Amino acid sequence: MGGGRRQFMGVDFEDVEGEGYGYRTDGADLIGEWMDDKELRGSEYQYLTSGQSLRDFTDYSTEFFMGLFSSTHMEYNLEQTPEMDDPTLMEMTNKALQILKTKENGFVVFIEAGLIDHGHHGNKARQALDETLQLDAAVTAALELVDLDETLIIVTADHSHALTINGYPDRGNDIFGLGGHGHDGLYYSTLMYGTGPGYKEPDENGTRYDISEDDMAYEAYRFMAAAPETSSNHAGEDVTIYAAGPQSHLFRGLYQQNYIPHVLAYAACIGDGLKYCDIQP
Repeated sequence: MGGGRRQFMGVDFEDVEGEGYGYRTDGADLIGEWMDDKELRGSEYQYLTSGQSLRDFTDYSTEFFMGLFSSTHMEYNLEQTPEMDDPTLMEMTNKALQILKTKENGFVVFIEAGLIDHGHHGNKARQALDETLQLDAAVTAALELVDLDETLIIVTADHSHALTINGYPDRGNDIFGLGGHGHDGLYYSTLMYGTGPGYKEPDENGTRYDISEDDMAYEAYRFMAAAPETSSNHAGEDVTIYAAGPQSHLFRGLYQQNYIPHVLAYAACIGDGLKYCDIQP
């Protein structure tokens, strides 16, 4: 489930929601091929393209499911309109788990809040942090749907962004507002980036740009960056990992990222390596 529908269609295929045409130059219709394959197998399947159709969907015993809800990337939550009709990350999480819970052999599911990264790359801190709240809602939904006695949930990131919290603002100050002012008397924002399109060009006389007149409440406002880049760079600090459920105690301390899939396989008793099931009496 997600966006990117145009990547599945040839350039001559018009999008089902009128969002342009496909991107594929090989002429392939991967969506049609996927459905034809399920028909040939005699398998139950469902393909959906709107948030409302996903909300109405309850046939959780279906064998195969695909939902492509936007021609390109799905839109930020703060920019959603009723006409877009994109499902939320929480709604997609809920439906994915409802389907997977009907399968006898268990499941592994990967859920990504990719718009957090997109927002930070554009120095759009308000959108990035709102998408973090969308992730929080999705995790909450997952915790309510699964049995933590038999399901391991992991929440982590593959990298950080060079976003910093600056100044000594008063208690209760808007995190998206002004954090203080420099010795030049001009304000800076509480949230600032190391690089990115939010860089503010100095005035003609060399004076630092004055952000105090900017509309910082605008959902797509680009927060200050120290150096200009078309896209903000990632940062290099360690990221956290949160875990709950069987074998979650193995996520303690510092380790390389390639440790994570080994623990997943160990806890789920899958793969060729050491498995928890193998050491039980």
